[in-house]
Amino acid sequence: MSEELKEKKIDLEIKRAAQLSVTEIGIGSLGHGFKIPLTGQVLSLNQLAFLLNALNSDALPRSAVFEISGIAALLKSFSPAGQKLGPMLSISTQGFLFWLGISVFGTNFFGQILGAILLSLWAFIQPLITLFFIYGFDLVNVMNFYLKRLNDDYAFIASSIGYAVIALLTVKMSIAVVFVFYSLAKKTKLTLIRESKFSSQILSQIPKGSQKNAAKAAFFDLFKPLFLFSFLLMFVFVCTIDASLSQKIWLTLRPVASAFLLFYVLRSQWVGEKMINFSRKSKTFERIYLKSKTALDLISTKFSQND
Repeated sequence: MSEELKEKKIDLEIKRAAQLSVTEIGIGSLGHGFKIPLTGQVLSLNQLAFLLNALNSDALPRSAVFEISGIAALLKSFSPAGQKLGPMLSISTQGFLFWLGISVFGTNFFGQILGAILLSLWAFIQPLITLFFIYGFDLVNVMNFYLKRLNDDYAFIASSIGYAVIALLTVKMSIAVVFVFYSLAKKTKLTLIRESKFSSQILSQIPKGSQKNAAKAAFFDLFKPLFLFSFLLMFVFVCTIDASLSQKIWLTLRPVASAFLLFYVLRSQWVGEKMINFSRKSKTFERIYLKSKTALDLISTKFSQND
């Protein structure tokens, strides 16, 4: 490959990463602000479309799918709303899983199918990992408690929930497989979410100075539906166990402290900067970091011209 062609492919890779990050920041902030269900599921499918385009339409090397995801994850740290590290980890992990699939079987149909399925499953797994960090092995006890109650007294509800989860998984994986078929057959750009004026409005709100107080933001995260619902289930479970009052108070307050600490880490700009600085000791990450700065300049130039 000539140096000129190599430079063109690098420029195209940075451009695609910038486009992906615009969607992640814009739609992600909208989903956070209005609590729109399944936002993460739609964004993961949108990321899959971008990675398929990189392989089949743009003819970029397989390493590009990981680097595009890494650049987009870094740019997500500039999002004006919502958590930073959580989505960053999600974007980068999904990119890694897709890269893993095409690394095992190659960039052929089977490799892309495996990568697409692994990527699409991650959005279901990450919330469970978050809850496990908060509740630890108590989460398993709570799940077993409610599963037993549902099977004993409300078996039809338990089966309905199970069927609903299976249906959602099946629909999403089916869409992912269709994306792969379409991308390989047509070799044309696959678009799920189009860039809109809303994205530029969101990006114009990116703060130039310090971020919102992480401790205050973490406190309000405790009132999010996911945590409130899981905490309510934990509270009812604790009330039913045979333990002293002090033990029950400890079991109730421990997940609150764990959740606050986790939410603070996910929102802390200082923690994010330290992680980036530490990761830059890797040559691969250093390359992605430098490309992300170029992508950010590209985004800034584009939207400043639109103003």
